[in-house]
Amino acid sequence: MEGHEGLLVDIVLGLAIASPLWLAIGFAMRSPLNFLQVVLWVPAAMLTAFFWRSRVYGRIPADVAGAVLISNHCSSVDPFFIQMASDRPIGWMVAREFTSGPVIGRILDIFDVIKAGRRGIDTAATKRVIREARSGRLICMFPEGRINTTDQFMLSCRPGAVMVAIRAGVPVIPCYLHNVAFTDEVIHPFHTPARVSLYVGEPIDVVTLSEGKTDKATLQRITRLCIAEIGKLAGLENWEPELAGRNWMESSDS
Repeated sequence: MEGHEGLLVDIVLGLAIASPLWLAIGFAMRSPLNFLQVVLWVPAAMLTAFFWRSRVYGRIPADVAGAVLISNHCSSVDPFFIQMASDRPIGWMVAREFTSGPVIGRILDIFDVIKAGRRGIDTAATKRVIREARSGRLICMFPEGRINTTDQFMLSCRPGAVMVAIRAGVPVIPCYLHNVAFTDEVIHPFHTPARVSLYVGEPIDVVTLSEGKTDKATLQRITRLCIAEIGKLAGLENWEPELAGRNWMESSDS
């Protein structure tokens, strides 16, 4: 009898250990994410839902083929929250200096992030992100270009995301992350409980608004309009965004 009880315990423990793997396999078969992406996405989703108690208001429309998502940038885990608004995998532009570690670099490779330089224009990365958005991929870009650790609602923003959307022929979808009380340290969110909300706005037809033009004046006008929509999602109807100048890296902390 004791042998049968021991066998039963072993079976139950084996099923308990294997069940997350089977769940991941089943989800991967139904999801646009591949298996390795699902294995990494499931614990991220659990952190987002339970540890950071996130709530999502609005969804990325399923009928939008390609789009450029923009959002305020508050922490290293902002992509976790934004991914929760879509069943489709979202492409991310990540500063190349954050992708050099052996572990984080491999994880980012699994998610097929687009590595870009922070200073100047990374032509290769820009061409790739335009090409992928045009082909129907969702791409998220943070117009501030760096994590906001100040008391300002948003730092000065660059027009790159709008330029990509216009040239790819896709809309811009504004998002607003609320109550992300983390520092800019990569590890800090993972030991800090929170109650985060994500608000997703309506797609903005930047191609029509710009008439397909990407000259400086047009990009500035459309960028202000799009960034202002993030403010409206935050309830700041009269907030006016600031655009970054040529030396945005040096002036961001002033």
